[in-house]
Amino acid sequence: QMRQVKTSVVCPHFSMLSHDSNIALMQLNISLEYSAAVRPVCLPNSTETSSSSLCARSGWGSWKQVAALENEICEINCYFSYPGGITARMLCAVFVSVGGWDC
Repeated sequence: QMRQVKTSVVCPHFSMLSHDSNIALMQLNISLEYSAAVRPVCLPNSTETSSSSLCARSGWGSWKQVAALENEICEINCYFSYPGGITARMLCAVFVSVGGWDC
């Protein structure tokens, strides 16, 4: 299904340098039709994040299963991608199927 974005709101704390708060909310011009391939995202409450949890990473039409890791591990492995450091608002993950980092 293809839709146009009616409005979008970028997090006011987003930083281009560090990628901190890299999230946006988009309202589509027409609602999606739910199916086996299109369904709502279930968001955890703020107390459910823990290391070694399996998570779903989605964005711009792609979906991948990732395993959450401790942010300190990303600090070591992804330092050059995030010169501002890995912040408490970031989630460190590794792709389950291919083993690549998703800092």
